[in-house]
Amino acid sequence: MNQIVVVGTNHKYSPLSIREKLAFDNEKLDRYLHEIKSIDGIKEVMIVSTCNRVEVLYVSSGDRLDDVVGYLSKHSGIEKDELEKYLYVKRDIEAVKHLFRVAASLDSMVVGEPQILGQLKEAYKWSVEFYTSGVEINRIMRRAFHAAKAVKTKTEISKGAVSIAYAALLKIKEFTSIEGKRVLSIGNSEMNRLACKHFFENGAVISKLANRTTDNIKDLAEQYGAEIFPLSRLKEAFEGIDIVVSSTAAMEPVILKEYIPQDREIIIVDLAVPPDSEKGIGELDNVRLINIDDLKSIVESSLKFRRKQSELAERIIDEEIEAYKEYVESLDYDNVIRELRLRAERIRRLELHKFKKMYKNSIDEELLEGIDRLTKSLLSKVLHEPTMNIKDFLNHPEGDLYIELLKRVFNISSSKKDVRCFFSENN
Repeated sequence: MNQIVVVGTNHKYSPLSIREKLAFDNEKLDRYLHEIKSIDGIKEVMIVSTCNRVEVLYVSSGDRLDDVVGYLSKHSGIEKDELEKYLYVKRDIEAVKHLFRVAASLDSMVVGEPQILGQLKEAYKWSVEFYTSGVEINRIMRRAFHAAKAVKTKTEISKGAVSIAYAALLKIKEFTSIEGKRVLSIGNSEMNRLACKHFFENGAVISKLANRTTDNIKDLAEQYGAEIFPLSRLKEAFEGIDIVVSSTAAMEPVILKEYIPQDREIIIVDLAVPPDSEKGIGELDNVRLINIDDLKSIVESSLKFRRKQSELAERIIDEEIEAYKEYVESLDYDNVIRELRLRAERIRRLELHKFKKMYKNSIDEELLEGIDRLTKSLLSKVLHEPTMNIKDFLNHPEGDLYIELLKRVFNISSSKKDVRCFFSENN
């Protein structure tokens, strides 16, 4: 039987210095996915790598945890014995529940923040695109997104949206006014866009935007009337700036000490993992550096209402886990094939019985036995290709949908709910 395993770390289990070493470069994600999948016994894999979390979800035959942790150790450059201190491991139904909770933002630094669901969907789409997902991951992620929607619909856990970007705003307000401050945003992540929104709404001027690909931030520049800079001109972009918000996917620092103007105080909000700021930049006399770990106390104080809502959300997740178990059982490949064959066999026997009654005095037993064998053989041949196709369906991201539709065609499904396609809903 296959094992479902989640191994990883997050803001609760490890400091930023560990998470930044573990972080995966999104531009090389196909390589990482296939490297892990190439480990003997691993059948499916998905990687989630965000500012606050690095996780590997994999499906394997046998226990491959030691191999996967070894890969993470080699990838991060952290000794295996040291790395294991920061990792958590979830198996089978606990792994599924963990992913449901992550999707519903119950395991985030900011409970209820919407960003993690988008990041999880992106991680899943990469695993599909690079052919490293399969039956189990496809099924888990479809149900995880369903669970997240149920929590969002039935609770107010996202009320008064508090994000890391908003926490950064609150942190700055502790020691200075935002009003009239000129902001430079580096990167095009959701964090950047949220920070621009929150800072603008609080009186700041979104003055300049910088990104590796400038075309990707043209819409943001038009929205705020900001000037666009490529990263090659980043030093120039720092001129006249009061606040810098940076959240790129770069694996090397993009903000260097030499870029910092000496004629003014400057606040740098570095939300990237690994950090976008060169080491030691926060020690400059005129620089106030804020990173993700600095925001924990503010995040904590902003979540009292959400914690109450999270109790209700946890009950919903428990219900969704039970529904998942029933769902998996109902879509079991062997059960579906068995039901199809039993239904076809009942029809064959009924029709054979009618035939015998109709011709009981004109056909001898030997011929009837021949007809019995013939109809069995025909039925077996007719059902062979469809049943093989059902097995193939399971490897498709929408495989469960296909099987459920097939069950409804043959009237062997107990569900009456609409059958929806994940990718058509989430494009």
